[in-house]
Amino acid sequence: MQIQAYQFIKYNKNTLIEHIEKVHKSGAVICFDFEDGMSNPLEINMSASLKDDARKQFNKLYSQICNSNKDIKIGIRLNSVKSEEFCKDLNAIKGKIFNTIFIPKIECSEENQLIIDKLKEFNIDYKNLIPIIESKKGFENLENILQSNQNLSKIAFGHCDYNLSIGTYPFFHQDSWEYWKWVAVLTSTIKKHNVQLVNSAYLDFGNEAFFCSMLDYLITKENLFHGQVTLTTRQSELCNHREKNESNFKNLLENKNLISADTQVAYDLVREFEANNKLKGLTKISDKFISLQEYIASKSLISDNRNVNEMCFAGGCFPVQHNIVFENLFHQKLKQKIENAYNVKLNFNIIRYERLSTVLEKIKTLTNSKNLDLLVFHVRPEPFLRLIKLFYKYTNNQGKTKRSLNLPHFNLLNPEKYDMLDIGVNYANNKQRKHLFHKFLISCNYILGWMIGNKRYALNSYYKTVKEIIDFCDAKSIKYFILGPNRRSNNCLEPSLCKKLDLYMSSRVEKTKYINGYKNDTIKKMNQENGIHVTQIYHDLIADKLYKAIVDNNLLTLTSPSAPCST
Repeated sequence: MQIQAYQFIKYNKNTLIEHIEKVHKSGAVICFDFEDGMSNPLEINMSASLKDDARKQFNKLYSQICNSNKDIKIGIRLNSVKSEEFCKDLNAIKGKIFNTIFIPKIECSEENQLIIDKLKEFNIDYKNLIPIIESKKGFENLENILQSNQNLSKIAFGHCDYNLSIGTYPFFHQDSWEYWKWVAVLTSTIKKHNVQLVNSAYLDFGNEAFFCSMLDYLITKENLFHGQVTLTTRQSELCNHREKNESNFKNLLENKNLISADTQVAYDLVREFEANNKLKGLTKISDKFISLQEYIASKSLISDNRNVNEMCFAGGCFPVQHNIVFENLFHQKLKQKIENAYNVKLNFNIIRYERLSTVLEKIKTLTNSKNLDLLVFHVRPEPFLRLIKLFYKYTNNQGKTKRSLNLPHFNLLNPEKYDMLDIGVNYANNKQRKHLFHKFLISCNYILGWMIGNKRYALNSYYKTVKEIIDFCDAKSIKYFILGPNRRSNNCLEPSLCKKLDLYMSSRVEKTKYINGYKNDTIKKMNQENGIHVTQIYHDLIADKLYKAIVDNNLLTLTSPSAPCST
């Protein structure tokens, strides 16, 4: 099945109509760029003249296309309505007809309406007007943008600008879960308005297997996705025709940026970009592109001379929760609060653990490459609850589902033998609230395990792990916090079991080093419907608690705030 390609072509005074026709044969809408693609990143003061030349070359090619008598679909990306270049764009395309006009950096409905009015004023006709959502403000205002502009049928996502706007580094691209969390939020909003999404450009054009798998995935959501921005004719051809890819696209995704990037990563990217740049916004290196935005982010990282604090959070799915976008996760909220209040930089490093027996080794490995200033160890309900059960269902190293008795006193302990993270099982994303009978069976499983001593074993084992981590931190002079368990409510026993775990740990860990994570639901819900994953409110709560604990106990190297700030 096809998906509409929107190919942004490279064009200059040497571009021939034959090249345009070749792209046209791929089925793509041929898109001319007046915006970032026509910027000179190495000599910023030359960008205006580069854009002027691009407009002249476009007008020549536009005339040739019209004279070719071929049904070539023309698209264009204008400069932001907030820029001085926008008026120049309007004058250059006055009276012309387009299949598609992309309008970048749309952040509110008023901007969108202003553009519509201006296009009408300059007698510019078009079939599709596609706002590009590429900033946090635009992302958050999408509902209002769509409500105020009922004629919109498509929007596009500009993920490079979006990464830059929220300060991620390195950038999240299509091979990351973080990218698709953004897309999930966008599509959940647009489907209510019968609007479709044009997927952001895939820069790693040499990886055709991934690109085809992604296209196949988009087609399974055909009512949500309309098109794909492409950067090569080959990508456009694959949108139109390709062999069926049998791999599960989601198995190709990873949680990225778990460990903070060293400055050397930025130096390497800048060196590659500048060595290969052709005085345009996109740089081709071997079989991939580097975006102007990631180059800018790299330069910013290199020039950032703030004092750096390295913080580690060891936990489960909480720091990478599948249905909370990256910038709203508790650690990013904490990072924003710290960096906004103090003239410092906070690097976040994430360790995910399932087995108690391996988490200390993971922490030791991280300390070999990072000088940690602070470690937060999250006491999680999941490993504790797994150890309590009498009957345990698990996935072995071959990916097969197995069942066994859970008898730790007889050294039969499969929860500590098989690790879902090691074998790539992404089990957490699909957990739904269970039916009542299933919940009853789970409760019976807990009770039977409790009766044979599994709960006591689980408490002792968990505290032993916590104590080993505390001793390691003391020996290495690493400051630490123990964050207590959240309240799970997937069945009637889990809240009380989580509370017992919280009380057990809080009574054994030094009071000033323990942060209570157990919070009952009130009007503000702490758990999502499935009773396992937490809400945005809980992420905000933990960010606030960590912030207060860090500042009150002076656990990071913080300078005095330059101005009063709200905590």
